[in-house]
Amino acid sequence: MAKKKPLLKAEAERESVCGDLITRWLGLAGVLLSSALFLFNQDSAQVKITVFYAAVSGAFAFWLSDIFERRVKVFSSRSLALLFPFALYFLYTVISFFFHPYILARLGSLIRFLAYSALFVTVIFSFNNRRTAEFIKYLLAAAWIVAVYGAVQILDKYLLPGIDVFKWTDFFHERIFSTIANPNFLADFCLFSFFAALGSFLAKPSKSLAVLMILLILNIAFTLSKGAWLALAAGLALFGFIYFNFFSEKYKYHRLKYNLIISAVLLFAVLAAGVFTAKRMQSVNFRLSTWRSAAEMIEVSPAFGTGKGSFRYIYTAYKRPEIFYMEGLHNGETQHAENYFIEQTCELGIAGLGLFLLLLIWQTLGFFGRLKKLCSSPQNRKDALLLLTCFTAPAVIYLHNLVDVSAYFVSTAYFLTVFNAMLFVLNFGPIETSKPQEVQEPARGKLFKFLYILFAAFVLFIICVLSREFYEMSSPALKDKALYFYFYWFFFLISAGYSAWAFLRRAWLCRRTASLLILALAAVFIYLSFQPFRSDFYAAAGAGLAGRNNPAAPSYYYKALKLNPFSPSLYQFSGIVFQNRADLAKKNRPYEGDEPEGFFNDYDRALKAYKKSLALIPNDTMIHYNLGALYHDMAKASARRGNMKEAQEYYNLAEASLKKSLLLDPVYDNAYYRLANIALEHNDYRLAANWVNLYIQGPEEVSNPLYIAKHRNDPKAQNHLRGIKAAGGL
Repeated sequence: MAKKKPLLKAEAERESVCGDLITRWLGLAGVLLSSALFLFNQDSAQVKITVFYAAVSGAFAFWLSDIFERRVKVFSSRSLALLFPFALYFLYTVISFFFHPYILARLGSLIRFLAYSALFVTVIFSFNNRRTAEFIKYLLAAAWIVAVYGAVQILDKYLLPGIDVFKWTDFFHERIFSTIANPNFLADFCLFSFFAALGSFLAKPSKSLAVLMILLILNIAFTLSKGAWLALAAGLALFGFIYFNFFSEKYKYHRLKYNLIISAVLLFAVLAAGVFTAKRMQSVNFRLSTWRSAAEMIEVSPAFGTGKGSFRYIYTAYKRPEIFYMEGLHNGETQHAENYFIEQTCELGIAGLGLFLLLLIWQTLGFFGRLKKLCSSPQNRKDALLLLTCFTAPAVIYLHNLVDVSAYFVSTAYFLTVFNAMLFVLNFGPIETSKPQEVQEPARGKLFKFLYILFAAFVLFIICVLSREFYEMSSPALKDKALYFYFYWFFFLISAGYSAWAFLRRAWLCRRTASLLILALAAVFIYLSFQPFRSDFYAAAGAGLAGRNNPAAPSYYYKALKLNPFSPSLYQFSGIVFQNRADLAKKNRPYEGDEPEGFFNDYDRALKAYKKSLALIPNDTMIHYNLGALYHDMAKASARRGNMKEAQEYYNLAEASLKKSLLLDPVYDNAYYRLANIALEHNDYRLAANWVNLYIQGPEEVSNPLYIAKHRNDPKAQNHLRGIKAAGGL
C-alpha cells in the first residue's frame, strides 16, 4: 500500500536534502578545481576541465531529477521576468553560434557555455542564504590550499631553493602560479577569494581569516600581475565605498574622510602599477597590439560578431607581426583578446555585448535595491555582508579581465558563474517552484528497488571502468615516482567514492523511474567528461615518444584523436610525427588511423592529418607552414624517383602553402629559408637570395628597431645569404 505520509512534507524533506547535496557537491568540486594537478606532465588545465564537466553534470542531474521527482513547475511569471535578460543573452549566444564559420572547431566553446548556463540555473534554483554561506566556506578551504602552496613557491624562489617538491618552480621564472598553473589565473583566484575572506572576517572576525587574507595578498604580489594589483585596489575601493556609505550609522559623520582615503589608496595603486609597468613595457605593448587587431576584427562584423569561440581562429588573420616577437613563437599562441569585453564584442558583436552589459546592470540594480533594504536594520548585517561579498567577488574578476583572459580559464569561470548565481539569489530571493498538490506519496515497489540495484551496479561499473583507465594512464606515466603515484590515486579514489555515494544517496530519495534515468544519464556524461583528459594523456605520451624518435608515437596520437576528434592541434602534431618519421613504404596500419582499404606511406598520413587540421582552422600559420614543408619533402622524394612532373606539382603546392604562411606570419625565418631552398633546387640563385633578403629586411609594418635588428643581425640568415651568393656567383 502507498505510504500515508503527505507528499508536501516528504517533498520538503527531500528538497532540503537535495539542495544540501548540491551545495556540498559544488563546494567540493570547487576545492578540486583549485587544487587538482595532473602529475604526469605537472599540468592542471585538462584535469580541471574534467572536474568542471563532471561537477556540472552531477549537480544539474541532482536538481533536474528533483524537479521530475516532485513534479513541480520550475518557471513562474516572476522567475521568468527576473531571468529574462539572462534568457535573452543565452538564446542570442546559442542561436548565433550556428550562423558563423568553424562550427566544429568552435563546438567546445558552445559546450562550455551550455555547461556554465546549466551551472547557473542549478544554483539559482537550489541555493539560499545558508547554502551560499556554506559554499563560501568551501572556497575558503580551497584558498588555503592554493595560498599555502603559493607561499611554498615564494620560499623556493627567494629563500629556500628546493623546498617545492614539484619540479616546475621556474616555469614562469620569478612569478608564482601555485596549483592554478598560471600567474595571472592565480591572481584572479586570489582576488575573489580575498573578498570572500574579507566579507567572512567582517561578519565574524578570526585570526585564521586574517592570516589567509595576508597569504592571498602575498600571492597576488608575487604573481607580478600589474592588472591584478589594480583590480585588488579597485575592488578594495568598491568594497570600502559600499561598506562605509551603506552599512552603519557610526560612519555617517566620517564618510568623507573614508572616501578620501579610499581614493588615495586607489590612486597610489595606479601610480605604483604605472611605475612597475614602465620597467616592463612588453606586456603593455602586447595588449595594445592585440586590442588594435581585435578592433579591426570588430570593424569587419560590428553588429553580430564572428560567433562564440571564434576569436582564437579568426584573430590569426589579423595578428600583428610584433606579437610574434613578443611571444617568441610562430604558432597561434594568442587565444584571447586580453580584455573580456573586447572579446565579447569580437565574437558576439555590439548586440551581444549590449546583452551582456544588460546582465551586469540588472545584477547591480538588484544588488543596491536589496542592500538598502538589508542595511535598514542592524539585524541583517550578516546577510548584507554576504550580499556584498557576492557582489564584489565577480566585480573584481571583471575588473581584472579588462587586461587579462582569466575569465576563460575553467576554475575562474566556475567560481564566477557560481558567484553570479548566488548574487542573483541574494538580490531577488530564492526562486520558488510551484507547490505540488496534497497527494499521497508513491511507495517504493519491487520494480523500483530492482531498478535502484541496477542503477547502483551501473554507477559502480563506471567507477571501475574509470579506475582501470586511470591505472592504465598513471602507472607507466608515474614510473619511479611513488610519491606522485600515491598522491594521484588518493585523490582520485576519494573523489570517485564520494561521487558514487552522492549519486546513490540522491537515487535513494527518488520514487520515480524517470529520476533514476536522469541520474544514470548524468553518470554517462561524467564518464564522457574524462575522454578529453585521456586524450591529453595519450597526446603527451605521443609527444614524449616522438621526442625520442620512437616509431610508436603515431599510435598514441591516434588514440588521442579517437577520444578528441575535433582537435586541430592533435591533427597537426600527428602530421608532424608522420612527416618526421618519413617511412615511405606503402603499408596499412589501422592502429595509426589508416582506412581498411588501401596502403599508405607516412607522407600520405601526414597530408591527411594536415588537411583535417586545416579544415577546422584555415587561418593557422603553422599548419600552412607544415603543409608547405610536407609538399617540399614530397617534391624531393618524387625528384629522387625521377618523376619530375609530379615533383614540380608538389613544388608549386609547397610554394603556395609557404606564401600563405608568410601572409599570416611574416617574421618566420624557416618559411623564408624553405622558399629559398626551393629556388636553389631549381638553380634560381637570385630568387633564393631574394627570399633570404626579404627576411633580413623584415616586414614593412614593423618599426621597432629591436625587432628590425633581430633580422639584420641574424647570423644564420647572413651565412645562408653568403652561401647562396657564392654558389650562384652573385
